[in-house]
Amino acid sequence: MNIQADHTYPIRTASVGTICLISVAQAGTIQFGDRAETNGRIRALALQRQQDHTTSGDVFFESYPLFYRPLPSFSESEESAEQFLSVIRVNCSPNITVGHIQVIAAGSSASIQIGNGMQLRGESRIKHIRQYPRPRPVPPLGC
Repeated sequence: MNIQADHTYPIRTASVGTICLISVAQAGTIQFGDRAETNGRIRALALQRQQDHTTSGDVFFESYPLFYRPLPSFSESEESAEQFLSVIRVNCSPNITVGHIQVIAAGSSASIQIGNGMQLRGESRIKHIRQYPRPRPVPPLGC
């Protein structure tokens, strides 16, 4: 007797001839095979200064509300709550075949997967700061 759990997914086989990947960084992932859940997350401060970082002071995540405020949530409207959508997929062939994959770069919580994936959540919060002295105002001509 074959008993399946409630959270099963159809078995499929992914076949890739070649993959050319140059760079994966900043919480990016690449996976060959199946996975049930992915939670990619990155928090970064991108700081550009005219002065040297060692002499101009530290920067802290706590100083910026971007890093600790909650993510926006999507709520269903009354109209969509009355509607029901059912999706049924029938995969005639259990094989997924790809000849060549070429990726230049993946980063900031990006995910490249060859295989089955159930749930993916990616979050990237980056604060860009530029600290340069303001130019001195130029007096108007004729003064």
